[in-house]
Amino acid sequence: MSDNSILAIAQTGIQTGLAGMKKNAATIASKEAAENPSLHLNEIVDMKMNQYQVLASGKVIETVDEILGSMLDEKT
Repeated sequence: MSDNSILAIAQTGIQTGLAGMKKNAATIASKEAAENPSLHLNEIVDMKMNQYQVLASGKVIETVDEILGSMLDEKT
């Protein structure tokens, strides 16, 4: 798997996680959630999972960056 495809997968993970967090926030702020407080708990748990997806995808990008930096150092 090339570095570009790994970065693309990580970027998709970040975008998906952020979109999920946006959806969770909208649901929490909705009238339906105000009438049904149990929705808050589900959405908060889902939001936390989306947060970890974004953080994990960011770590993948950091790791690829470190590996590429090490490879460049070895070539020079």
